[in-house]
Amino acid sequence: MSPAERGGARRIGVIDVGTNSTKLVVGIVRGDRVVVEHFARRASRLGERLTHTGKISNAAALRTARDVHALSVLARSHGAEVVVAVGTYAFRKAANGDAVARRIARRAGVPLRVLSGREEATLAYLSVLTRLRRPKPYTFLIDVGGGSTEFVAAHRGRLLRARSLPLGALRLTERHFHSDPIAPAERRALEHNVGTSVSRVLAPFRRVKASQIDFVASGGSATTALSMLSPSTRRSPTARVSRRALETLADECFKRTLAQRKRMPGLPSDRADIIPAGLAIVLGFLRAMGKRTLAVSDGGVREGVLIAIDAELRALEHERHSHRHSK
Repeated sequence: MSPAERGGARRIGVIDVGTNSTKLVVGIVRGDRVVVEHFARRASRLGERLTHTGKISNAAALRTARDVHALSVLARSHGAEVVVAVGTYAFRKAANGDAVARRIARRAGVPLRVLSGREEATLAYLSVLTRLRRPKPYTFLIDVGGGSTEFVAAHRGRLLRARSLPLGALRLTERHFHSDPIAPAERRALEHNVGTSVSRVLAPFRRVKASQIDFVASGGSATTALSMLSPSTRRSPTARVSRRALETLADECFKRTLAQRKRMPGLPSDRADIIPAGLAIVLGFLRAMGKRTLAVSDGGVREGVLIAIDAELRALEHERHSHRHSK
């Protein structure tokens, strides 16, 4: 079916090459919302040991290139007319990040653009804008990834701050955790690290009341927590989760061994090692803001990219149409 036959909608595939996982979304933009038709994920671990070595390893680069290629083929099989890839924290942080990005794009046969931290945060917010109904005056978003957490603050739709923070579930796991189960001292060190970064980024908003804020979390740690707590609500655009439920879940994850976490319902085994750190990041923000609940968005950066690409393509088509009629 052509874009014209779908009322101007164009099917687009976006591959999000993250520090921990590589994700694909295939969808179209209809009005003010994204209709996701297919989603897939691969645990590529591009940023494996990046915290310790400062570089992306050859094994991780090759593994990721294969995954990007496989997902691009999958996107085409689901009718994607345009397929693009974006890279995030690992490419920005690694000394060989630019070279690896070019290598992956060449091997996978897909254009790959490395996003800046601000771009990543802004695109994640673009996705959330399509999901909030009757928003409060302020919207705070965190998109928790493997290498970084993107933070966005907006007031009545106007962007106030977009920052990339050095808080990633894989990054903090490799930095802080060396025991199995995780030692209490390791947990305290992690939570202190998170608390320091969160306090710094929230400092300009200390006078904003919690009741005026919509707090939204996206990214793998947030959606995995939702899946573990309430599997049936995952399809909701922005399902709400209580801080108490997240704290109970975090305590359960921290006290269990890795092998025990791998058997927890709703938790993919390849996320079992990093979920404690991911939950600690989300809870760090909840506690600092004094919020009792948060909304979990299943969208994120890849949906923001899809929206942006669709807008660019529509603008190009409009320009061509105007040019033809002006002759």
